[in-house]
Amino acid sequence: MKLRKLLRILHRDFGYFIAGMTIVYGLSGIFLNHRHDFNPDYKIFITDFTINRSLDANAGEDEIKAVLESLDRNVVYKKHYLNNQGLIKIFIENGEIVIHPQERKGTMQYLQKRPVIFEMNKLHKATIGSVWKWTSDIMAVILIFVAVSGLFLLKGKRGFCRWGWWFAIAGIIVPLFFVIAYM
Repeated sequence: MKLRKLLRILHRDFGYFIAGMTIVYGLSGIFLNHRHDFNPDYKIFITDFTINRSLDANAGEDEIKAVLESLDRNVVYKKHYLNNQGLIKIFIENGEIVIHPQERKGTMQYLQKRPVIFEMNKLHKATIGSVWKWTSDIMAVILIFVAVSGLFLLKGKRGFCRWGWWFAIAGIIVPLFFVIAYM
């Protein structure tokens, strides 16, 4: 079998194999690129509420838990304290609550995982364990193979030797420009 034919077969089959993974990596890469514009892993919810019982500044854990139960939210109490402005700050799982005891008003901020996007980002960052890390390394090697083998698939004036090398060089120069410009 000729080398070009073998490359075409492997390029095609590996290309099919990694197509789905590349889509997941591409989408999560877009979300991670914009992590300074919004939180790609979590939605932040802010809810204002009114409490129906008086609460003094020296409220104990039991009193705070009773107020949390009246919120109709399934919140998990961690701890609380009185800040220097006279507000009660309560730490809950995935968020915090600030209560104005004199006004009987409060604000709850909590995080909720973005379904599917959170998991895709964990895969992209390779933070779920060593098996996935090796799987993602194999995918990277396959991507490199598909990229390099694709260079040699076409012959003639539109092939790599006459036409394609310009685009390949441009593909190297663009990221190098950003590395040099922003480092």
